[in-house]
Amino acid sequence: MEGLINLLQKGGLAIYPLLFLSILSWAVIVERLMNMRPSNYRSRSFKDLKTLLASGDIDGAIKLLSTDSSHMAVVLKDLLQSYKEGKIKKEDIIKSLDFEISLLVPKLEKNLAILSTVASVAPLIGLFGTITGLIKVFSAFSVADPETAMPLLSKGISEALVAAATGLAVAIPALVAYWLFKIWGNNILSKIEEELFDMVRVL
Repeated sequence: MEGLINLLQKGGLAIYPLLFLSILSWAVIVERLMNMRPSNYRSRSFKDLKTLLASGDIDGAIKLLSTDSSHMAVVLKDLLQSYKEGKIKKEDIIKSLDFEISLLVPKLEKNLAILSTVASVAPLIGLFGTITGLIKVFSAFSVADPETAMPLLSKGISEALVAAATGLAVAIPALVAYWLFKIWGNNILSKIEEELFDMVRVL
């Protein structure tokens, strides 16, 4: 750990914004892992629910949905209650579900823009650190005294390499996480859409 800290200290000023971006991206990753669980959005009782609706037991379906805290279960319960009371038709349920599914998109993609930004900006900050390190390298060549030049040369090369490596180390996990969460969110949406419209078809 101490060796890592010493290594990072050689990266110059570019290391500080990179460390901030790293903490920010990992905070987003943890938040998404906690809040993108399919059980937060999809009904856990899809098969039982479909069976109840196919048999015409809307009361049983509403009762089952009452025990499910997922987002779409709450929405579907309210729609079935209105359908049972004759306030809406089957076509209205389909339209409402379409609308509710569209509202899920920003929830599933929440904070993903931060990961995308970190993945784009971190390598540029690393490149900036590389350039400042190379400036120090060339400055060392202008020093006539070899004893003074060698430490400056070593410091400049270290700063250039550490900054570049840190920039990539911050950007790569953010980029990978961005696309994994994007794919995961799309998969959740497609599953929700498939399950909900399967249930509505058997009404």
